[in-house]
Amino acid sequence: MSQQAIFVKTTFQSSFHSESYTTILKTIQALFGDIKMDDTLPKAEQRSQYYLFLIDGSKNNWHDLIPADLICLAKQHCIVIFNVDKDSVCEKNLLLNHINGVFYKSDEPEDIFKGLVRVSAGELWFTRKVISQAFNDILAVTTSFSSLKDKVERKQDDYAHLTKREKSVIHLIAQGASNNIIADKLNISDHTVKTHLYSAFKKTNSRNRIELANWAQRYISVLLPLVK
Repeated sequence: MSQQAIFVKTTFQSSFHSESYTTILKTIQALFGDIKMDDTLPKAEQRSQYYLFLIDGSKNNWHDLIPADLICLAKQHCIVIFNVDKDSVCEKNLLLNHINGVFYKSDEPEDIFKGLVRVSAGELWFTRKVISQAFNDILAVTTSFSSLKDKVERKQDDYAHLTKREKSVIHLIAQGASNNIIADKLNISDHTVKTHLYSAFKKTNSRNRIELANWAQRYISVLLPLVK
């Protein structure tokens, strides 16, 4: 497979006739020689075949929380989010989680073409303001690295007190799963899911599922490695 091969993760619910979606597809066909589309990501051992992953985010709201599987994918591969509304994502959050760029439904065709060319050349496709804000945040973290290390060590203690089932629930919460989906995947009742969540809230000092998911994603590389 060509080094310039790309993978498009689509929902298959998006309107393939919408102007932005059509523009994206035509542009990548012009720029890349090999394209694969599917509604699920390829297996971990197959992902190195692709130079770029385009993720259709049309049915998602990732303003406050990015799915953990995308965060882990972005740490190892080039990822661009596309076909989203501007109020459904936070650019700085995407950038700080290693996403390489974002294209909105309202973007003009020439901007999409220019952005994909930039990304294919190894650049980021975000506004200068967002990049500057993210850079300042990174500097703030590096100046307090010892404090962050202490926090990770404390979170490891919290993690050790979680049961195996609670870890599974947190793992799914970090990917944005609802209680119904968690119950289905773990073959337990909704009531049992709520019981595990309540216990996880207490053990991680989280007030709600957003804080719990953020807790998990912040320390996921050392505490909650995803199963391949």
